[in-house]
Amino acid sequence: LDMDGFTLAGRVRPFVSYILGVLADEAGFERGWAAKLLSLQADAERRCSQKADLVLTTSNYSRERLADLYGIQKTRIGIVPPAFDVERWQRDLEGVTLLPPTHRGPVVFCVAHMYPRKNIAALVRASHSLAEAVPGVSVRIAGHGPERTSIDQLISQLGLQRTVKLVGQLSHRELLTEYRACDVFCLPSLQEGFGIVYLEAMASGKPIVACRVSSTPELIDDGVNGLLATPYDDGDLAAKLLRLITDNELRSRMGEANRIKVKRYSAGETVRRLVALVARV
Repeated sequence: LDMDGFTLAGRVRPFVSYILGVLADEAGFERGWAAKLLSLQADAERRCSQKADLVLTTSNYSRERLADLYGIQKTRIGIVPPAFDVERWQRDLEGVTLLPPTHRGPVVFCVAHMYPRKNIAALVRASHSLAEAVPGVSVRIAGHGPERTSIDQLISQLGLQRTVKLVGQLSHRELLTEYRACDVFCLPSLQEGFGIVYLEAMASGKPIVACRVSSTPELIDDGVNGLLATPYDDGDLAAKLLRLITDNELRSRMGEANRIKVKRYSAGETVRRLVALVARV
């Protein structure tokens, strides 16, 4: 699991390496100390995985990156998505009591650790044109990270203090409340080994706007349970958000499609896939 067990690699048999996010891939999207640290960790992850009897990862995209960046044969790589307790999430969601809204406009919600690869600045820039088209729209962003200060500055530069709110780190109950209150979930990330937050949005019955890149299309079928925007195209991102915000029937249909699709990623399904693959070695 990432770097855990690195000192045991090759010393015990069988040895299985489970890579949640390919660190060498993530490093390419970072800057400064974060990129350097990830590169060092990626070297350890590469050596650990090369010694493993079996390598597991979370998506087809990650399998391709493991083969390209670490030189691991694809036949040695199995795919097991992260476990997500769908039933508990939906049970907890039903227990959340919504407060009366403090505004009357539609709400876009985002959750992310604010690293450059999460591309939160694109959502802020898209919010500028979105606010012009839909007066009263609210964009709420949860999370912290190295980009927090620059995102805050961008919000001020664009005069979006009334539209875009950085709500910080949230408790489990606060997070559920935000998901339940929003109309659309959006994370325009440029690199995802597997986006857990997309599962949270799916389990909450919310339509999703994201970018057509990395593993995201494996979770989001464009036009079925969400809309995929062209990476690095803020105008297209804004257009996709506008389309969902203004189409009640489309939001409802995609939200229901997500409630159905998320069942594929329940903890029980994940365990069955994990056991079946590990049993081979």
